[in-house]
Amino acid sequence: MTTRIDWAEAIRPLLKKYGHKKHPLDYHNVYQLLVMVILSAQSTDDAVNKLAPRLFEDFPDMESLAQASPEGLWPYFKGIRNFAHKAKWLTDIARLVGSDDKIPLTMEELVELPGIGRKSASVILRGAGKPPEGIIVDIHVVRVAPRLGITNEEDPKKIEEQMMKVLPRDEWDAGMAMSFLGREICRPKPLCEECLMNGVCAFFARVGLAGVLAMRGKEAVEGPKKAASAKDGPAAEGKQMAKKGPAAKAKEAPAKKAPTKEAPARKTPANKPSAKTAPARKTLPKNTPAKNTPAKNTPAKKTPAKKTPAKTTPTKKSAAAKPKKAAKKAPRKKR
Repeated sequence: MTTRIDWAEAIRPLLKKYGHKKHPLDYHNVYQLLVMVILSAQSTDDAVNKLAPRLFEDFPDMESLAQASPEGLWPYFKGIRNFAHKAKWLTDIARLVGSDDKIPLTMEELVELPGIGRKSASVILRGAGKPPEGIIVDIHVVRVAPRLGITNEEDPKKIEEQMMKVLPRDEWDAGMAMSFLGREICRPKPLCEECLMNGVCAFFARVGLAGVLAMRGKEAVEGPKKAASAKDGPAAEGKQMAKKGPAAKAKEAPAKKAPTKEAPARKTPANKPSAKTAPARKTLPKNTPAKNTPAKNTPAKKTPAKKTPAKTTPTKKSAAAKPKKAAKKAPRKKR
């Protein structure tokens, strides 16, 4: 924990902005606040605010809630984590307390009720307008307090103990103020440049604006530029090219030629089969003399062609021989 900062003084701007601001739970009396605080544990305030109107319409006070069974409350608690346990706690509290005017309003008595710890008790006391008996340390304060440097602990109980030692009792509402800061500004990806505490924040001093922007990602820096270009459209791109001039176009030319660099990679599959066929093409000129030798022996090829008429001549001779034999026999008959 840093001791060089006077936190009693440094925390005052935060208390001025968020001090005494109503809790995000939408309650209208202490009974509703108690019920909603128990339901909001490990759930969101928005989820509890959505179910509250129907729940309080059917169970408007402690007396009516005491008449309900835990199982009878289950349909009202859809979307709430640990709804079965919370239904049991609420019906038990209603039977113990009995009526709204008997709800205990001290830290010691509240933490004795089922389902209520120090954080829940501090929220109830704050909502009831009672003096604080502790400091609210919720999930947002667990993130914000170590970032500021007011504590070096991560356990909620130890964070509360350290802050109670550093801050005077009339500033113990700083816990709820840090919770509001964590919801709006000091998020997991914080908006440190907008934070009223960045002058005393150990996290911002260590990381700086560049580190914060890096945490939020590229969109945090380039988002507005991309949005503007998207709104301007092609006409704006044309204007930008006109401003850049021919030199910029010449610089952009290599980017257009980038596909041509990839062209050889596309041709490589075509060249692979050609490499395989290349030896076959080379063998053809080597075998050309083999092709020429039969060309020289063409007479041998022609000789069968000359024999073909020889084959036909016997057929002609046989046809002529028959009439000659008939001519020889004719004179014999004459004799």
